Amino acid sequence: MKKIRYCLKFVNNGEPFLIPNWTSEKHEEALAKLAAGTKDMDDVHKNREFKFYVIHETLITIDPDCKLEDIRNMHATPLIELFGAVYDAGRESIYYADFRKEGKKKTSGKKSKSTGTKNSKSSKN
Repeated sequence: MKKIRYCLKFVNNGEPFLIPNWTSEKHEEALAKLAAGTKDMDDVHKNREFKFYVIHETLITIDPDCKLEDIRNMHATPLIELFGAVYDAGRESIYYADFRKEGKKKTSGKKSKSTGTKNSKSSKN
């Protein structure tokens, strides 16, 4: 998979960077920080904050001076793109690539006969 360089003016002095893999350890750390930082919020607001904490957890590994508030102030479109890039970084499929091919019998190409009644215009009662 091709790595994409990202650039944010508030990260790494505006220099391009690669997003490191998202790991379960980073995920747990982001959840812990979310819980600590949103104690006075209801569940709806905590859910809205989740994306900021996930992005921040990755960006501070690139630039320790990155601030959560800078992420909150991003435009919605790049924010959503960045969240997807961070959350999927290093993601690999767990499925075997040819699972649909294995055990599949080749069909003969013949059409099966219908077992239902035919619909005809000339049938009379």
